[in-house]
Amino acid sequence: MEKVMDETWDLESLYPGGKDSNELNELIVRLEHDLHGLQEKIKSFDQADIESLVTFFSEVQTFYNESFELDEFMVCLYAVNVDDPDVAKLVEKSEMIKSGFESLKLDIDHLIDSLPETQWDLLMQHDEVKRYQFYLEERKRRMDDKLPLEMEKMINDLSLNGFVGWEEYYEQMMGKMRIPVERDGKTEELSIGQTMGYLMSASDSSTRKNIARSLVKVCSEQADAFATALNRISGFRLDVYKQRGWHNVLKEAMEDNRIQEETVQTMVSAIVENKSVVQTFFKRKAEVMKQDKLNWYDAEIPSFTSDSKLSYNEAADIIITQFHKFSKKLGDFAERAFREGWIEAENRKGKMHGGFCANMTVAKESRIFLTYTGSYQDVVTIAHELGHAYHNHILHDEPAFAQQVSTSVAETASTFLENLVLDAAIEHAATEKDKLSLLEMKILNGLKYQVSVPAMFSFEQKLYEKRKAGTLTANEISDLMEQEMKEVFGDIMGENNRYLWVTLAHFFDTELAFFNIPYTIGYLFSNGIYALSKEQGDQFPEQYDALLLDTGRMTVEELAHHHLGRDIKEKAFWNESLQPVKKAIDEYLELTEEYAAQRS
Repeated sequence: MEKVMDETWDLESLYPGGKDSNELNELIVRLEHDLHGLQEKIKSFDQADIESLVTFFSEVQTFYNESFELDEFMVCLYAVNVDDPDVAKLVEKSEMIKSGFESLKLDIDHLIDSLPETQWDLLMQHDEVKRYQFYLEERKRRMDDKLPLEMEKMINDLSLNGFVGWEEYYEQMMGKMRIPVERDGKTEELSIGQTMGYLMSASDSSTRKNIARSLVKVCSEQADAFATALNRISGFRLDVYKQRGWHNVLKEAMEDNRIQEETVQTMVSAIVENKSVVQTFFKRKAEVMKQDKLNWYDAEIPSFTSDSKLSYNEAADIIITQFHKFSKKLGDFAERAFREGWIEAENRKGKMHGGFCANMTVAKESRIFLTYTGSYQDVVTIAHELGHAYHNHILHDEPAFAQQVSTSVAETASTFLENLVLDAAIEHAATEKDKLSLLEMKILNGLKYQVSVPAMFSFEQKLYEKRKAGTLTANEISDLMEQEMKEVFGDIMGENNRYLWVTLAHFFDTELAFFNIPYTIGYLFSNGIYALSKEQGDQFPEQYDALLLDTGRMTVEELAHHHLGRDIKEKAFWNESLQPVKKAIDEYLELTEEYAAQRS
């Protein structure tokens, strides 16, 4: 590419002036006003007037898109202004609007649940409503298991200063946590993000050990406070479930992810049955790294690293080229994202750790955030986030209700495009070292979902079962974590991090229960789709877009049946979805035989 790509995103085209934007502040004021208007309007509906109800739903969906874009824009502002109190105040206003809208949605649920059967049938037959019929039917069905409206609204209102308050407290504690780390002969106080970044980049095992032990020490010293937050969050959730008469702690998680528990348990069973392959990989990895056993701080460190560094321009070129090979539509989309400044990639201070894709539902665009350092992992991360952006793009012309997808399928497009770019890189690797580095990247990325996430899912289920009997001490929670790690890794691990739960924000998330497991569902579901794409070749892109379009109006089982012709309640689908990582491990084992022999 001749033109040098800009590594900073364009937020000005959305709301000029950022936190000081007149348009942004006017939007906040208008949303506060419109929310009040919608709350008043729903009180006096004539149930016989279907047209007025459809018009009202249209107004609600406009509000939905505008308030969602506000929330996503706040995430973008915060990501590049983490210490700005003015941004924090704007975030709080957005949170208040979101909380008010959640109460309005409860009113809407009550309204549709109270419609006489005749009126409901007429509503479902309306041409406009057919586009988001699945959403309304889902909301109505879930009302059968809810408390009376006023009690549900009270729970929502109380959660802001209770349930959600504990999550904010967790975030504050994590933000203030400082870990003493020795660098260049000096001891520095690093944030959790800086510490993890330094840990993952340290090539020397003894350096990693010192960083890791310092991190664990700080976590152990503050574990009681974190245990209090986790106890209150899990306790609040369990209390709500008890009031609703829910005995299964997974009920909400399964419904939110539009998947049946039977399907998830079948998937987990397939993963457990294949864990010996994983243990074989880690045993070989230890041999390659000339260690008797791996420690937790070594497990994700690559045993092979490529010396190659890619400029941002080269990264863009690789991604656009591979996307075009799949379809012109996808390639053109990637070109637009790079050209129009949708990606914040510059490596500079003051940015948040990690990466994400923000969906601008009104502008019908996305914004992608990461810190680009020139590694192939960063290239894969951009491809992953562009997958989310492409999924958003496919859904942007749908009604807001039909754009609501579960986390389990939200990861489908991102994992698909991650595979697309990474497999091409492995195939065209210039040297054996580069190939081993990329192979290991594929394996480690996959094992996050095939090992780490299922282990956290098991840990969280056990935590909730024990929490039913009362609060757990920090030591009891840490014992659960340690037991889970031993169950997964057996005797191939040396040191385990029993305080891992402290640093995993998903456990403290109040928006979605059991937030971890949907990522495994999405990853493996996407692997199944990816395998089909290689079988069908040029015929597949159109089918792929159709599947993405239906993610807001089908369950995961329905998507698989309708678009893939597969029954995902059967273990065969999940066993096939585990094969890409298994094949990568087999190739890794074959190529590293001489390295293992050298050690022995």
